[in-house]
Parts: sequence; structure tokens; C-alpha cells
Amino acid sequence: MIGVIFATMAEAVPFLSRSKAVQIDDNPFRHFKVPSQPTLLVTVSGMGKVAAALACQAQIREFMVDEVVNAGVCGALQSDPGTALGALFCIATAVEGDHEVFGEPPQPLISDGQIDWDQRVARLVTCDRPVFDADERRALSATADLVDMEGAAIARVAAMYQVPWTMLKGVTDAAGPQDRASLNANLGKVSEQIGDILWEKLRHL
Repeated sequence: MIGVIFATMAEAVPFLSRSKAVQIDDNPFRHFKVPSQPTLLVTVSGMGKVAAALACQAQIREFMVDEVVNAGVCGALQSDPGTALGALFCIATAVEGDHEVFGEPPQPLISDGQIDWDQRVARLVTCDRPVFDADERRALSATADLVDMEGAAIARVAAMYQVPWTMLKGVTDAAGPQDRASLNANLGKVSEQIGDILWEKLRHL
């Protein structure tokens, strides 16, 4: 069973539409099954690390998911053409940006999923709140290329249960002071791209 986790319905809708997914539960998470792919489960977790971690645990413990896919939008921390708006990436490593272990930053978790997305590879950092601050962006960019609010929490839970994980992320903004508007303006288009690639890959598994 492959479990796909989106943070929001806005990110999930293009994939749900393409796959003709049917909702099977909405408490505490919206879970969907795909009639043409019975080994595929889709969950909308809600935003943030806690919600994402709990949704991942629910997929693994309640639905016996044996590979987790996190898909959704992110901000770009690097100012180069490779991370332009609309660019898609598979995630090689994920780390929590606002978490410490006895005063030291945690070690990045390495993706061990089996799905080849045929996309460029990037490093992800996850924070509990959106990053729209120049100083915070600069600090995070020293160790990561992209930033989101869920990915590393999902990776952490999957690793605890020894379940492989992989991620497909699309850039909606540059994580700067003026980029809230950019995120909102690009959310739909980038989610459509993610939905296309996700369904093209998962429909054949």
C-alpha cells in the first residue's frame, strides 16, 4: 500500500480529480481511496508538522501503508534559475529547521523511497510556520534548497516505523518578505503540475 499525504485540499484536488479518488473518512483526517488503484491511499493532513506526523502515523498503523509519499508546494531558499517558480523536485534529504537535540541541529533524514520521479533533486528543511523573512531565509539556505511545513515531520515518522518515504515538491514562492502573494498566486498551477506527475507515476505501480 502506498500512502500519499498532502497538507491541504488545494494541493490535493488536482490529483484527486485525475485519479477519481473517493473519500472514505474525514475524522480526524480526510482519507481517499482510488478505485482503479486499490493499493493507493490519499490523506489530507492539514498544515504543520504535528498534523503531518499524525497523518503519517495513521496511514502506517491503520492502513498498513508500506511506502509514504509526501506531495505539495514549497518555497525556494536558493536564488538561482534552478529553483524558479514552478520548478519541481524530488527530495533527497529532509530536516526540521526549528528543532534541536541537546543544542545541536538534527541530522537530515535521507529519502529511501522506491519511486523515481525523474525530477531534479533537492534538500528540504521543514519549519512550523511559513518562511517569509529575509534573515530566516538566509540562515536556512545554508543547509537546504527548499522549505515547507510538513515534509521532515513525515520523514521522521516514516523512519521511526522503518517505512520508506519519498517526496515531490513544487516551488510557489521564494520565501521572501513579499512572497505570500506569490504563494497564493502560484498554488493552483503548481498543484496541477504535481497532480499530473504524481498520477502518471502512481497509476502504473
